[in-house]
Amino acid sequence: MKFLNICSFELSGHFASFRKPDVNKVYLTYNNPPYAAILGIFGSIIGLSGYSPKKKHDPEVLPQFYENLSGIWFSFRPVFSKRPIFLKQMVTYNNYHGYGSDAGCFQITEQILIKPSWEIFLFDEDGKHADLIENIKNKKTVFTPYLGKNEFRAEIGELKEFEATEITDKVATQKAMKFDSIVLLNRADKHPVEKKLSKGIGFANLDLESAYISEDGYSIFENYPYALDKTFHYKFCLSAFTNWEIDTSRLMNGTRTFRIKSNDDKEGKERVINMFNGGVG
Repeated sequence: MKFLNICSFELSGHFASFRKPDVNKVYLTYNNPPYAAILGIFGSIIGLSGYSPKKKHDPEVLPQFYENLSGIWFSFRPVFSKRPIFLKQMVTYNNYHGYGSDAGCFQITEQILIKPSWEIFLFDEDGKHADLIENIKNKKTVFTPYLGKNEFRAEIGELKEFEATEITDKVATQKAMKFDSIVLLNRADKHPVEKKLSKGIGFANLDLESAYISEDGYSIFENYPYALDKTFHYKFCLSAFTNWEIDTSRLMNGTRTFRIKSNDDKEGKERVINMFNGGVG
């Protein structure tokens, strides 16, 4: 059996805001960092350039960090202390910058995440990004990473290493599995979680883009921006984070499933994660 090396680190901050593009009256945030935002953080760690105003509308030119890092496999897991969803707060402030409003002062209402934290999983399959892993290990960054806005500084935690094996046949034949990471899903009428709740309500009766938390467990679903198209707009899929089983036939095309075990875990506890890169979908 071939063992692979997957590593992880904690990404956290006092605040975060990953703006949704479909609402303008107020700025709402995603629960988790979009795919492009995570690549941007990776890029800042090793010094890759971001969006250029001169090239932003050129469909043939992607940001350097996106072009260089879109092949790396990764996933993440929200880290919670109590409830399995981050606290959110609405903040209203005045924007006096000329580029914020030609008329002068412009009032903005923005939703922010309070003390968010994620465990980010990385799989450098082709070995091209050793500099990224080395910088994370040494907690070194070329540029300052941030969580959606440059005033929301990101903190990089300790690097952990895992022994991993890829699960292929089992995913294809097994109807359901538990995952310890966010999972990207193909959309369908049937809900990916078939758990019956304590009150006898099936998930088929709940909104697919919702959160359900009870003594039985939790499931958080979101319309997740998993990639950028050539016009720099988000491409979306359904994402899930749950401690219940997921229907594996619903896993998004191109994603990969791994069983991982920490090199420092003497008890040998195994976890299952779903990973993706810029080629899924």
